[in-house]
Amino acid sequence: MISLLVLFTSFHGSAAAISWSPGPRQTGEVLLDEAVTGLGGFVIRVGSNGCTSKNSFDVLVKKKAGITSLAPHYELTIVRKTPDECKAIVEDGVVIAYDLKNDLGISGNYTYSITNPVSSAHPFADVSGYYLPKIVKDAAMDVPLPREVRPEPFEQFTARPDFFSCLLPVDWARSAADPEGDAKAGIYQVQLTRDGLARPEDGEKYYFPRPLIYVGYYAPGNREGKTYANYLADYDRLLRKNAGSNKSCYNKPRKMTIAGREATVTDYEVWQELPRGPLFTTKYWLKARFVVVKARQGFYVLAFKSPKEFYNQNFPTFQTVLDSFAPKR
Repeated sequence: MISLLVLFTSFHGSAAAISWSPGPRQTGEVLLDEAVTGLGGFVIRVGSNGCTSKNSFDVLVKKKAGITSLAPHYELTIVRKTPDECKAIVEDGVVIAYDLKNDLGISGNYTYSITNPVSSAHPFADVSGYYLPKIVKDAAMDVPLPREVRPEPFEQFTARPDFFSCLLPVDWARSAADPEGDAKAGIYQVQLTRDGLARPEDGEKYYFPRPLIYVGYYAPGNREGKTYANYLADYDRLLRKNAGSNKSCYNKPRKMTIAGREATVTDYEVWQELPRGPLFTTKYWLKARFVVVKARQGFYVLAFKSPKEFYNQNFPTFQTVLDSFAPKR
């Protein structure tokens, strides 16, 4: 219900300027005492006279074009709809938490920000008990020391002779180049895999399927007989064939522009069962995204496939490859 109300407000709200709510008795856009944002949710501290709860507020959601072509940006504004006319003295206000998916219906790949202003501490106020340090202490007795997080290193790659260029992660294992084989097949490609993410199970050594990034150019008359149109027709057949299946989920294709070219994005998940000898079977969900880009002649394919449990942590690497992609044909 909350998600429906938020979406309704997002698209049908009044265009009039929102009034301000500097205190619990005023309705309008809330002046926050504190705000902490994180993966999948955020927490705010607001003033209270004793009768303020989550139901006292609406969150207005404004969807905008994102930083990247495949991830929209959401601007969130917290608005007090119910004044707090109670008489209690609540010096530290109340802390309210929101889950983006469950409360606001925001899921998938996205970025978000909170537009409300945050006030400075009141003069002589004791903020040592504020929830930003306190909630971390309450959530875990042994808080791990922060570790340095460095961005994935990339290097520029160009498919010879001048088919396309993009950034590729240097820490991923790259398939050996085969210019002669590529020329015979009419498919000029590079493939990378990420190692070291899974461990052996059941005392038996095996290799769990690895995340894979693929970038390729399909020239006219390629050995597989593929074109932009029949590549998408093949996907459409899979989508219709597996409709209603509990072993797969094929999403409807989405049109967009990649590097100034017409492109189609497809996403799917498929249940996999791979035998590991007579006694054991590796079972997992394979998740994939394919981006098919029109060329002046032929077409391009950029793909990311991974066991679902490793998908989110490795998808940003593929997004960097996609954002840097420059077609030459």
